[in-house]
Amino acid sequence: MSEPQAPKLDWSYAEALLDRFGDAVLAFDKELVCRFANTAAAEMLGRQMQDVLEQHAMQLYPSEHADKFNKALEAALGGQVTRNRGWRDIPSQGRRCLDFRFEPCLTADGHIAGAMHSARDITEMAEVEERARLSVMMFEHTTEGLMILGADKRIRLVNPAFSDLTGFSASDVLNEQPEHLTPSGQDEANPYPDIWHALEYDNAWQGEVIYRRRDGRLMPTWQTVVRVRDAAGEVEHYLAIFTDLTERQRFEQQLERLVYYDVLTSLPNRALLSDRIAQAMSRAERMSSHMALLFIDLDRFKAINDTLGNHQGDQLLRAVAQRLRDVANIEMTVCRYGADQFLLLYPELDTPDQASTLCGRLLLALASPHLVGSQSLTITGSIGVAVYPDDGIERETLIQHAETAMQAAKKAGRNTFRFFTQDMNQRSAEFLLLDNHLRQALVNQEFLLYYQPQIDIKTREVIGMEALMRWRHPDLGLVPPNRFIPAAEETGLIVPMGEWVLHEACRQNKAWQRAGLLHAPVAVNVSARQFAERLEDVTTKALQDAGLAPEWLELEVTESTLMDDVNEAILTLGALKRMGVRLSIDDFGTGYSSLNYLKRFPLDKLKVDRSFVIDILDDPDDAAIAGAVVSLAKNLRLKVIAEGVETAEQLDFLEQLGCDEMQGFLVAPPIPADKVPEFLAQWRKKPV
Repeated sequence: MSEPQAPKLDWSYAEALLDRFGDAVLAFDKELVCRFANTAAAEMLGRQMQDVLEQHAMQLYPSEHADKFNKALEAALGGQVTRNRGWRDIPSQGRRCLDFRFEPCLTADGHIAGAMHSARDITEMAEVEERARLSVMMFEHTTEGLMILGADKRIRLVNPAFSDLTGFSASDVLNEQPEHLTPSGQDEANPYPDIWHALEYDNAWQGEVIYRRRDGRLMPTWQTVVRVRDAAGEVEHYLAIFTDLTERQRFEQQLERLVYYDVLTSLPNRALLSDRIAQAMSRAERMSSHMALLFIDLDRFKAINDTLGNHQGDQLLRAVAQRLRDVANIEMTVCRYGADQFLLLYPELDTPDQASTLCGRLLLALASPHLVGSQSLTITGSIGVAVYPDDGIERETLIQHAETAMQAAKKAGRNTFRFFTQDMNQRSAEFLLLDNHLRQALVNQEFLLYYQPQIDIKTREVIGMEALMRWRHPDLGLVPPNRFIPAAEETGLIVPMGEWVLHEACRQNKAWQRAGLLHAPVAVNVSARQFAERLEDVTTKALQDAGLAPEWLELEVTESTLMDDVNEAILTLGALKRMGVRLSIDDFGTGYSSLNYLKRFPLDKLKVDRSFVIDILDDPDDAAIAGAVVSLAKNLRLKVIAEGVETAEQLDFLEQLGCDEMQGFLVAPPIPADKVPEFLAQWRKKPV
C-alpha cells in the first residue's frame, strides 16, 4: 500500500486578494522554498517577483537576519506562532518599523503544509510610542522640576524631581495652586498673579520664582510656564518647568567675591574700588563737593614678613585690614591695593581737616600692637592724601598723586601722613622721566664702571680698587651716581644694575690679573635691595662667569642695610664669607649700628665715611669719631679704610690714628678701566 501524498499548497484562490493586501506576505513549503509572495513582500525584500518565488528562505533574507528568520520559519513548521518587531531599511522607502509574524500554513483538514511570514509597517505607531516613551522618561528622570496644571491652574501632576527639589510629594500638592508653595508674608514673594496676567497675552513666561521647601528653606528657581491649548483653541493645561538656582547663586556670590574682593583680607580689591571711586567722583561733581583718597603703605612690613614667615605676615595683614575697617565708617571703602598697601576712599569730604583727623586715627590704630599667634607685633604706616577735584579729576591721576604723597610721608620719617602738593607732582614727574631713562640705559648698555685705587697707608702699595658706577647719557654726558642711584633704588632698578656691576667688576679684575697688572680685590657696593634678593646666587654666578677666585672680590654693605634685618643679615654675610668673598661695612659711623650685633657680623673691614675725613683736622668731633672707628676696628681685629682723603695732612693724621688703608683724590679720583694701567705705572714710580 503506497504512502499518502503530503498535502500541497494551493494559493490560486487567494492570490488576487493577498496581492492587494497592504501587509507583506510570503508562503513557504516544508522545505522552506517560497511558493507565494505578494507585491508588498517583493518590495520589502527589494527584489523582482521572479527572484523571490522558488527561492529558499536563506537566500531571500539579508544575511544579517537570514538565520534568525529561518529559525522562526522552522518553528512555524512545528506549529509555533512567532511575533517580533524591528527597524529595517526598505529599498525606496527608507528605514521603517515592521511587525513580523511567523505562523504555520494549514490545509483544510488541519495539517501543516508550510509556513507563512507576514510583515506589517507600523512605523507611525512605533514613532508615536517612542515619543511617548521618551516623554515619560524625560518626565521621570529630568533633574528639573515639572508641574502640569489643569485649565483651572491647579496641580494635576508633578515629576520625581519636583519632590526632590521641594520636599513635597505628589499627594501633598495634588489639586493645590502653585501659589501656595511661595513664601507668605513677604512683599512681592508671589509672582503668580503677574504670571497669569502675562499668559493671557503670550503662550510662555520666564522668570525667577522663589518657593518655600517643605523644610522651610527658601529656594530661588528659574521657571518657565507654557500655556497649552487643545484643537479647539481652548486652554487645556499649563506646564511649569523650574530649575533650582541655589547653587548657581552661591557660585555667583563666590565668583563675585573672587572678582571684587581680596582673598586674604576680604577687603574690596582694585576692581571694586575703581567702580566706587567712579561713583564717588560722579556724585562729587553733581554736588560740587570733594572726596579724598588715602594711600596707606605699611612701614618695614617686608622685614617682618621675611623674619617671621609668610604665614604670620598674612595674619598681620588680616589684623591690619580689620583695624582699618574698624576706623572707617560705613560710607568709606577700604581696599587692599597691593601686598602691604591699602587705599581708603573718603566719598564725602567737607574740609581737609576731616581727612587729617582720619589719618591720625588710622595711624594710632595701626601703631597699637597686633597679637599675631603668640607674638605681639607693632607696625606703623605712612599715608598720602589726594583730594578730588583739587589734586586730579581722573581716577588714575588721583591714585598716583595719593601714592606720591605717601612717598613724601616715607621720606619724612614714616608713621605720618602728607597731603599731595604740586611740588610733589613736579618731583614725581621728574622721577618718572629719570626712571624711563634708566630703563632705556640698561637696554642700551649706557652704564660703565670707574675705579678708585685703595692704598695701604704704611707701604703705599695699591691693595684694591673700588668699582663706582657711571652713566654715559647720550645727551647729558657722564652722569654722577648721586644723580641716578637714589631713583634706581626706589624703583628697584638697582637690582639688575647692581647685578651688571658685579659681573663687570669681576670680569675686569680677571682681565687685569691675566695681563699681570693687578692682583688685588675689587670692591663693589651692594644696595639694600640687592642684599635682600639672592645676593649669594648673583655673586656666585658673577665669579663663575668671570673665572675669578672669591678672595679677589670685596662687597661693601652699609650698616643701615645690615640693621634692617639683623638675623637675615647674619645668615647672608655668613654664606658669602664661606664662599671666600671679603666683606666690609661702608659709610661706617653714619648709621645706627649696635656693637652687640657688629661683633656677630663676619666682616673684614670698616670704612670711615668721607663726612668725618673732610673736617678731621678742624672738627674735634669728627676726629674723635674717626679715632673711635679705628680703635673699634682694631679691637674687633678688622682692617679700617678711610675714604675721601684729599690732603697729605689728612693722610698723616689718619696714619697717626692707626688707620690701615685709604682712598681719595690725594691718590687718584675714580678713573675709567682703560686708565688704570697708566695709573699703576705712574704710581709705582712716585707714590705719595
